[in-house]
Amino acid sequence: MNRIVEPGNPLASTGDVSETATRLSVQPVILADGSGTRSGPLSRERDPKHPVDRVGDASLLETTLRTTLSRLDASFVAAQHAAPASSPRSFAAPLMVCCEDLHRQTREPLERLARSGRPVRMVLEPMPRDTAPALTIAALAARAAAADGDDPLIVALPADLLITDHVVFGVALAEALEHATHGAIVALGVPPRRAETGYGYIRTGAALGKRGARAIERFVEKPDPELAERYAACGNYWWNSGMFVVRASVWLAAIALCQPAIAEACAAAFERATVDGDGTLHVARDQLALCPSRSIDYAVMERVGSDARVAGVAVPFVAGRAQACAWDSVMRAARGEECFMLAEENPSTYVPPGATHRLEYPGRTPREMIEVQSGGHLGEDDIVRFEDPFGRNLESAHARKGTSR
Repeated sequence: MNRIVEPGNPLASTGDVSETATRLSVQPVILADGSGTRSGPLSRERDPKHPVDRVGDASLLETTLRTTLSRLDASFVAAQHAAPASSPRSFAAPLMVCCEDLHRQTREPLERLARSGRPVRMVLEPMPRDTAPALTIAALAARAAAADGDDPLIVALPADLLITDHVVFGVALAEALEHATHGAIVALGVPPRRAETGYGYIRTGAALGKRGARAIERFVEKPDPELAERYAACGNYWWNSGMFVVRASVWLAAIALCQPAIAEACAAAFERATVDGDGTLHVARDQLALCPSRSIDYAVMERVGSDARVAGVAVPFVAGRAQACAWDSVMRAARGEECFMLAEENPSTYVPPGATHRLEYPGRTPREMIEVQSGGHLGEDDIVRFEDPFGRNLESAHARKGTSR
């Protein structure tokens, strides 16, 4: 392996957060640093959720990467159209940060993506240290690879994120890049469609311009059901999507300010990193072992709003987002509005009128299902079948084009 050493102190120049730079390229960064404990039993801490084969015919990670990579160019075009005067110069090849154990499981999907013309540059951690160190190392790598005078704009995406609408994402990305160019740490937030206890929230404040961006007042931990209902109703709490846009220099300055131990350990680990023949960068083990394990939210974003030196902006992203880290999100990502209800003995569930749905029982022992209609008549003529392995009245159902019940 060849040695990678960045001359001087990697954090020495991070204090300059002036509004303009000679060049501002865009560096997509995919953070595959989660432990994978929320999608058990198929996903475990030593076998993270990202590689699990469960969205269509490919693993979640491969599906996410293929979707993200195929739509980045289209999103960039949409971003240029939305804000042509301030659009950045170009996109760099995506950079993925993950631990070595995960890389062994994802080598084949990444090779397939490279053969299809969508290469991903890899940065491997010898052990996971959560998203704040991962983003710090990505910022160091992006800056080292950038042209002279370039201060890359990092677009950080979770590895378990599925984006289905590149136009909507492009518009949000254009707004996020605009605020990030001027020195803000930008979080993409999702105005809630329902009460949700599985996400953290962003409490937003004053409006910034006419495109929906708001100042960040604070980051909020995942709420209990009662609090989630209040958040969903009040309008100024948005789901934390886990997507961030920030200049490399701004992030490095923020992490040095808020978490100096992380900044120092990551700088040392990056200075002593090695690179192998295919360009994969291996972060130094001994130095990274000294790095605290912290999330982006805990390490930096919880300081936003209370520390004037850390400026935060929330940009709304209102469509096509599904963080498939739990089974209900996998259902939505894989099947859209279709509902897969997997139940034990004696439960009940409610299917609202007009909902496209499917009931599936994968077991071998026969079971009885009782369907109850509240109100009027329920019969075969009330059902529109879109797919049916038993070959029942599909033709008549499609001819009716009615509402399924």
